Amino acid sequence: MAVKNEYFLAVFAGSVNGKALKLFSYVGWAVFFSVNMLICAASAQIENEFESEILDNTIENVTYCVDPNWAPYEAIRNNLHVGISAEYLEIIADIGNLSFTLVPTESWQQSLEFVQQGRCQVIPMLNTSDYRRQFLDFSLPYFEAPNVLIAKEGTPMLQGYAGVGNRTVGIVDGYRQLEYIYRHYPNVRLAMVPSEREGLNLLGEDKFDVMVGSLLSVNMHINNQNLKDLSIVGYAEPHDSLAFGVNKSSRHLIPKLNFAIERIPEEKKVEIYKRWNNVKMRYSRSYSQLMLWVTIVLLVLLWLIYRNRYVRKYQHIVAQKDVEIGALQATLLEKNRTLAFLSAHDKTTGLYNRNHMIQRAEEEISRFQRFHTTATLILIDLAQRDVKTRAIDDFVREDLLRKTAASCLSTIREVDVVSRFNEQLFIILCPQTELDAATTLAHRLLERMKQEDAISSLMSVSMGLAELKDEEEFSDWYERTLKALNKTKREGVDSISVAE
Repeated sequence: MAVKNEYFLAVFAGSVNGKALKLFSYVGWAVFFSVNMLICAASAQIENEFESEILDNTIENVTYCVDPNWAPYEAIRNNLHVGISAEYLEIIADIGNLSFTLVPTESWQQSLEFVQQGRCQVIPMLNTSDYRRQFLDFSLPYFEAPNVLIAKEGTPMLQGYAGVGNRTVGIVDGYRQLEYIYRHYPNVRLAMVPSEREGLNLLGEDKFDVMVGSLLSVNMHINNQNLKDLSIVGYAEPHDSLAFGVNKSSRHLIPKLNFAIERIPEEKKVEIYKRWNNVKMRYSRSYSQLMLWVTIVLLVLLWLIYRNRYVRKYQHIVAQKDVEIGALQATLLEKNRTLAFLSAHDKTTGLYNRNHMIQRAEEEISRFQRFHTTATLILIDLAQRDVKTRAIDDFVREDLLRKTAASCLSTIREVDVVSRFNEQLFIILCPQTELDAATTLAHRLLERMKQEDAISSLMSVSMGLAELKDEEEFSDWYERTLKALNKTKREGVDSISVAE
C-alpha cells in the first residue's frame, strides 16, 4: 500500500501546479492531526473504562508464595507473612480489589517451584530474568534494593564481581544474581547456600571467601547474630528492581497489579522504607594497624642510627614504605568516595536519587520552620506520546532520561536540587524560592525540553508545582505537588499546573 501511495503522489505532483500541491499538503496535515486527536480521546476512554472495570468487579482471591527467609524484605514467621512485601500487599489488595492467600513454603527454591507448577499464582517480590520469563509474567517494579559483597574483616574493598579474582563467592540457590554471574562473569567460582542467614554463618566458618546478598537482609543478620568479624566490602551489580512474578496461567492479574502499583501513595512508600531500613553509616579507622607501622618504622630508624653504615640503605626502604602507605590510603579514600556517591545518586542519569532528595527536602523544611523562609517543589513527569506504537526500548529510554537530566541541569539555578525520584518522575527542589519565581523556572525548563527533539518527539512533559506551607511535612508537600501534576496530565500534557 505504501508503494502505491508514493507512486500516486509522484504522478500527482507531476500533473498539478505548485499551489495545488501546497493545498493538498495542508489538507493532509489537517487529516493527520484530526485522526491523532480521535485516537488520544479513544485511549483516554479505554483507560477510564478499565479503571471502572477494576473498581466495580468483585474481590478476586490470589494465592501467593514468598521467600520464607528473606527478612526484612519478606519472611514467614509463625505461618504469617511479614516484611516489606507484606505491607505492600495490603495496600495493593485494597487498591486493586484483590485478596491474597499465603501458600507456605520451606525455601526460596521451593517457592519458585510452586509458582512454576501453578500451586500458587504469584510471588510478590522478585527480579526479572531470562529464565524466569519462561514461566512468569512480571508487573511494574515497585521496590529498589542494592546488593552487596560481604567478607571477613581485613578483606580489601572489592569493585564488584570484577574485583573478586580467585575468591569463592557464596550465593543463595535460585537468586537472579546467579544467572547474571553465569552470563557476565563465567570464571567466578561459586558456592550455593540455602539462605542468606546460613550463608553468612558459613562465611564466618571460612567455607568460602565472599558472599553476595541484599543490603537490608545481610545487615539485619549481621546485627542480630552479632557477626562482628563480617563487614560489607563492596556493591554487587545489578541492584534489585523487585516486582510481582505471575504464573502465565494467571497473566490476567498483571493489569490489576500494575493499576494498584501506579496508585500507591508516595508517602506510604516513604513510610515503609523508613520503617524497615536498618542501615546506618559508620566510619572507622584501623589505628592499631597504623600504630604497628609506626612502631616498625621507629625500630628501623633506631637500628639505622646504631648501625651507621646502613643508614642510607634503610632510609630508602623507609621512604618507599611511606609512599606505599600513602597510595593505599588514597585508594581507600577514593573507594569510600565512590560508595558515598553511589548511595546518593541515580545510576542512569547521575542525578540525586529518591533517598537523597527526601533528605534535602526535610532539611529545607527544617530551615523553613526555623527562619520562616520559603521553598517550592517542581514535579516533572515523562510519558510516551503514542501508546499505540511499539514500546520504547530500554536503550532509547535511558538516553531520553539522560537528556532530560541534562536539560534540567542546564536550566536550574546553582542553589536548586534536581533528582530522579522514580522511573520517569523528576523532582526539582527550589530553596528560598517563591511560587512565582519557581513557575518562571518551570516554564523555562518546559521550553528547553520542547527544543530537545529526542524528548519532544517521543515523550510528553507534564509539570506540577507547590510552595511549602506552615507545619507541612514532606509527604504532605509532595502529595499537593503530585495532585497538581495529575491535574496537568488530565487537562493537557506539555503544560504546567500549580497546587492550591
